[in-house]
Amino acid sequence: MEDRLTRGLIAGIIAGIVMDIYSFAVYSLNLSTLRYPDWSGIVIFNHTPPFQSWELVLATITQIFFTGVMGIVFTYLIPQVTSRNFLLKGWLFGSSIWFAIDIFDTLFKVDGLGQVPFLTAVTNYIGAAIFGLVLAEVIILFTNKSRSVA
Repeated sequence: MEDRLTRGLIAGIIAGIVMDIYSFAVYSLNLSTLRYPDWSGIVIFNHTPPFQSWELVLATITQIFFTGVMGIVFTYLIPQVTSRNFLLKGWLFGSSIWFAIDIFDTLFKVDGLGQVPFLTAVTNYIGAAIFGLVLAEVIILFTNKSRSVA
């Protein structure tokens, strides 16, 4: 896939879906008190969970769109550095986004996101790491396919 924007958007959406599957799984196992779509739902609807079904659907779509945009950012950022250690860079990118969002939540005292239990913080970090690794892997896959076609 030659177009960097499209490649980043699709890779970000795929990585976001994988991250959401993980998020819903750990939430259903009571290992986390917040799913990733809950974060966007709190911002969109200005109230804490639980959300109505249609609110959760919109929050999930919005969160996946956000991960698509983050995929675009990653694909434009990567040419500024070397393509070596791509998975490490993906992991660092996902982890950095997680930390930046946590800083934002703390600085602006977003209701429902201020204090999270330890296990929720750990599972959210793992989800962010999964996002970064999957994002990098999908971009590698797309890049290798476009090179083999050319």
